[in-house]
Amino acid sequence: MTSDLVLARRERVLGAMASAGVDVLVLGRQDNAGYACGMRRLWTAGTRPFGAGCIVVGATGRVHALSSWDDGIEPPMSFDDLYPLTWNPRIMAGSMAAIDGLAEARLIGVDELTPSFRRAAAHFSPEADVVAADDLMAGVRLHKLPGEVEAIAESCAAAWVGVEAALDAPGHADPPAAAIKALANRGVTVPSSGVRAERRDRGLAVDVGVICDLYEGGVGGLFADGRRLAPAALADACRSGASYADLATAAVSADWLVRGLGMGFEHPVIGPQIGFGERLEAGMVLCVTDGDRRDVIHVTASGPVALSDRP
Repeated sequence: MTSDLVLARRERVLGAMASAGVDVLVLGRQDNAGYACGMRRLWTAGTRPFGAGCIVVGATGRVHALSSWDDGIEPPMSFDDLYPLTWNPRIMAGSMAAIDGLAEARLIGVDELTPSFRRAAAHFSPEADVVAADDLMAGVRLHKLPGEVEAIAESCAAAWVGVEAALDAPGHADPPAAAIKALANRGVTVPSSGVRAERRDRGLAVDVGVICDLYEGGVGGLFADGRRLAPAALADACRSGASYADLATAAVSADWLVRGLGMGFEHPVIGPQIGFGERLEAGMVLCVTDGDRRDVIHVTASGPVALSDRP
């Protein structure tokens, strides 16, 4: 990930804060925190409780992260912008109170909230109102920057490494194990949806979803003789302005879903029973699943561009 991309994302966040009148953002979700500061946290298989993982201060333009190491940190962010890990709410509140510009905040946006954080905010920002900012971050991330599109395409190329390994696995071998080994050899060890492979009468159904440098990539399909069998009709329908009805008509399976993709599961979400009022917009990147087939599509003004085509 380049420092230019990290800075471009930060400018987007600061611009959205200024437009909404938000003085400080406190982000607990890994995807939102990663978007704002570029910090990679260790992957774990479980869920995480809300914590103030990243703080963006509008008055100073600085971003602060909850971490004891600086992996993924890009200038102008430095080690001095980190505050330490702790389970003690008093220590956490003290670390946050020391952040320049936080005490003077009048409006603090959060992407998640706990009663303990609201109580703590009353101490380190006594004049501030605390409001939800999940919609603000969803809007910032809805349209992808060119660098993000490139990063997603690279993650899709990594997913193909796993798919090819599963397809090349000999008959006595376990295709998912072969895919996981090939991905690990490439240095890709963080799953999104993981690796699935199932032998069928017509061939091998394979689906691989991974995260590389914070961005998700994936590909799937039913393969015979190394070739995907199902058509990409739903992916081809993902054009700017497309409605729920357009997508539902194009789907060839009852099991279909079109959802935003970037640093994980994003807006919009359109499926058989959801997203009736949504319309696709140029700049979105979408994960498109239709039965066994999965594609990643960049919606452009001139039409859909597949980022998950075979390298």
